[in-house]
Amino acid sequence: MKAISFLLLVTANFLFMTSSIAGVIFNNNGLSGGSRWDASEREVFGVGERSLAGGLRYSVQGGSFEAYRDMFSWNEQPTVNAFTYTVQSAFDVWTTVDPISGLGTNLRFVADLDTAVVGDFRGNGQINRAGAEIDLLAKTDAYFWNEGNTNRQGESWFSTLGSTVDLTSGTKNYAGSSAIIGADISLNSNPGAIYDIDLFFRLLTHEIGHALGFGDVDVFNTRFIDDNYDGTAASLNNSWASSVNVFNPAESPLKMYNVGNTPQADGVNILMESYGLGISATNPINNPIPLSNDEYGIRQFLYPFISVPEPSSMALLFLALLLLYTSKRRLLLNNNF
Repeated sequence: MKAISFLLLVTANFLFMTSSIAGVIFNNNGLSGGSRWDASEREVFGVGERSLAGGLRYSVQGGSFEAYRDMFSWNEQPTVNAFTYTVQSAFDVWTTVDPISGLGTNLRFVADLDTAVVGDFRGNGQINRAGAEIDLLAKTDAYFWNEGNTNRQGESWFSTLGSTVDLTSGTKNYAGSSAIIGADISLNSNPGAIYDIDLFFRLLTHEIGHALGFGDVDVFNTRFIDDNYDGTAASLNNSWASSVNVFNPAESPLKMYNVGNTPQADGVNILMESYGLGISATNPINNPIPLSNDEYGIRQFLYPFISVPEPSSMALLFLALLLLYTSKRRLLLNNNF
């Protein structure tokens, strides 16, 4: 099938702050569809395996964490170990357990630095889906910035196939979705764009969200998913991940809302804001897990996770009695011999 490239975002200078709205996905029709990685192994002509099977592989420009680090300007250059940990942690954030719903995820990421990055360096923002499944690039010239730009920002693109996917909940051939088959994440590496390690982590974590199919919540007049938005901050802060229908997310008791680009409510700051990255007193720049209820909700919507309930006390009692019965029966049989 023909691959289609989708523009994901530009993250502007993080010092310009706005409030967020809620969860956004790409290539959807209401709650139907959405761009997501296939849960089952998928071979794509020319680039090989492209799916969540075995974990999403990522590589960095330059072939090593040290080489990639040295492509950026720093107010205090991190050690190679610190930079490596920062990049790995930015991916690992997306695998954390939702503290409110208790839902985990099937998402996994694997560093694959032996696979050379293949990107589009013409400054036009296009994607080259070869390389690893997610390639990390450093660019002085991109779609949303040119040489000499000093904003600390990034842009992400992914390529999709218009076909069904298997969901992480086990649903086969989920209709309406488009399978992500490659993503390029580019960060501004102009000499005047000077990073510190906390901002680099926050920005990269945000961009990885786009590589997973998350949209920006505060640009392009986006329509967003929520359960009860009524124009107030309180209705944007609640957790709704448990409301997702894991076998058919489109049938979840959720709705699409459109409230424009203007700030909606003070005190609502989430990672997937293009302007500000959700940095606030309640979600500080050094927060090691900056995901909010909305990020966990969209993760559950795109990659539904079926939680295994803790065994009840009655179930444990039944299991203990069963084991006791089995042990006694074996003892009797042994005595008969």
